[in-house]
Amino acid sequence: MQKSAPKTEFRERLIARLDQAEVPINKRMMYVSELTGRAVQTVSRWFDADGPGLPDLESYARLCEGLYCNADWMLGLATTPSLVPESHGGAGNETVAWMVELLDELRGEFQDCELMRMSGDEMAPRIRDGDHMFVSRGTEKVFGNGIYVIEWQDRRVVRKVEHRIGQGVVLSCENPQYAECMVKDAAAARRMGLRVVGKVNGIIRAVHFWAH
Repeated sequence: MQKSAPKTEFRERLIARLDQAEVPINKRMMYVSELTGRAVQTVSRWFDADGPGLPDLESYARLCEGLYCNADWMLGLATTPSLVPESHGGAGNETVAWMVELLDELRGEFQDCELMRMSGDEMAPRIRDGDHMFVSRGTEKVFGNGIYVIEWQDRRVVRKVEHRIGQGVVLSCENPQYAECMVKDAAAARRMGLRVVGKVNGIIRAVHFWAH
């Protein structure tokens, strides 16, 4: 059992990283094949649910580099998946520089916002599960149409808010699988236990491009 654990861990984390990169299930093996330069038949062994195999060292290095993840994490030997930039040396300094520049730009755009994380698929594909949202918490009321974080039925949800003349306020999702909700007035909102947490002013996510 101990010998098979790293192989199982590798398979699970490989799939998790591919899911994070939004690689479709039917494209996984081809994607990994192109990353490593190995045949699809070889790659398929790494995905085998019953007896997953491990790649050779060269393939493993290419895979970790292509998925930008910690080699130890892929085997369950580390808790952090992402590569940590070096704090010294030329390449490390360049990496830190662009990260600082990016953070400064985001701070300027959303300086009065709180960072929250989307949970659930109600607003997909516009806002996906796990996306980071910049939420303005300067108000506890709805000011104009937009996307808001709302406390509802003892949990926080994200909804598109639209005022409809003569009807009230409509709370809806981007995902058509979820029905919209009509709130007639403030009294109805209080009865439903609705409370505005803040307005979503933007989101940030890592978008990966995979080979077709």
